[in-house]
Amino acid sequence: MSLLTVFQSWFSPLGHFWSYAIAYFLEAVVGLILAALSLIIMIYLFRKYMARLQRRIGPNRVGKYGLLQLIADAMKLMGKEVIFPARRDDLPYRVAPLLVIFGLFAAFFIIPYGNIPYFGSLTISHSDVTVILLFAFMAIMPIGEVLAGISSKNKYSLTGAMRAVAKDISFEVPMMLSIIAVVLMSSARTANALNLQSIITSQVIPYGILEPLGIFVFFVATVARASHTPFDLGESESELVSGFSTEYTGLRFGLFYMGLFGSIFLGSLILSVFYLGGYHGPFAGSIGWVWLMVRAFILVLIFFTVWLAMPRIRIDKFMDLGWKYLLPISFINLVISGVLTLGFGW
Repeated sequence: MSLLTVFQSWFSPLGHFWSYAIAYFLEAVVGLILAALSLIIMIYLFRKYMARLQRRIGPNRVGKYGLLQLIADAMKLMGKEVIFPARRDDLPYRVAPLLVIFGLFAAFFIIPYGNIPYFGSLTISHSDVTVILLFAFMAIMPIGEVLAGISSKNKYSLTGAMRAVAKDISFEVPMMLSIIAVVLMSSARTANALNLQSIITSQVIPYGILEPLGIFVFFVATVARASHTPFDLGESESELVSGFSTEYTGLRFGLFYMGLFGSIFLGSLILSVFYLGGYHGPFAGSIGWVWLMVRAFILVLIFFTVWLAMPRIRIDKFMDLGWKYLLPISFINLVISGVLTLGFGW
């Protein structure tokens, strides 16, 4: 059972077509609301965690424990004047932040979250190739960043966009090789290794234990993809003002800001699914989503710690890390995965 079938059963008197149309719409609305709430929680958690590490208090004025501070910030962003660069390419400039958010939210819909009582599965898409769909939607986000940098007609934005392209090329290849290793190991236990649900159920032993090199490569590549310190070469406030988002103000800038935290949470969910068993755990049939969120929450704190503790690295060192270190390690991990799968039957 899934959330879709529950909604469809509510409206079944309307007929097959209309009941499923309304069910798909409601499921999408629920997914959007949950994804938006997760981003709000992420930003609040980051502010509190950063304040604790820096021996400060953090948000504590607006609402109990500062819980309403983010709502106040959102209202401030929506109320700010939207300033458009005079020499912009108008259509790509306006579309760029929407592409980032669309790719992020669409990827959230693919993740298998496990079951909750009565409603069943919260996953919206149950395709047989959800691995491909997931990374296809994630690939939309960098397109928005590049469009933002190029269409702004600003030298800082353009430099940030070019750095973002270099970052994506350098780290996407090792990331995909690490995922191929997971799919390879999963293929020995399931008939459909390109389905995220099958990858989770095939993990008798979490793949993070069997593939320590793979989880390391994927973690570093995810940090690079999220574009926060030490890999924030696309924004680099001290060098490029704000990189590809320099010419954005108000709510459009807020969408890029949400995309940053959303990438961290999404990366934590993907790491949990591919390498840590996803929603597997005691009583997973009823509270599997709790195990997934606990694993993701721990990974989020690790991401935040890396963000707050490490300085930005030089761009040539950044490129060397992707091509000279992560790429060979990912190939070694792929070979080891093949040996474990074909030679030992793991």
